[in-house]
Amino acid sequence: MPRGQAIVSAMHEALQSGDITKIGIGVIIGLVVIGFLLSMIITAVVGRIIILVAVVGLGIWVWQQRTSIKDDIDNCHLSGSFFGFHVSAPASVVAHCNSLHK
Repeated sequence: MPRGQAIVSAMHEALQSGDITKIGIGVIIGLVVIGFLLSMIITAVVGRIIILVAVVGLGIWVWQQRTSIKDDIDNCHLSGSFFGFHVSAPASVVAHCNSLHK
């Protein structure tokens, strides 16, 4: 396996469901900051409205992805996809789900 693919594979495996909330909130905050900075630069009202719609739309999309993963984990579906990245449940969740199915 080429080195680049090994690094990408390691990054995919390192992403856990506990990180999804942090990533989702971080992305939303980043989008709000970028939107705010761009709205200060673009003075036209139309530009500000477009930026607002884009930021809100992307924020909703990120939140929906996070909620989907959370619902999967809560229902003991121990893997999922977050923007195309495979996410596995933490060991504590796997143990809890295994104890429920005994």
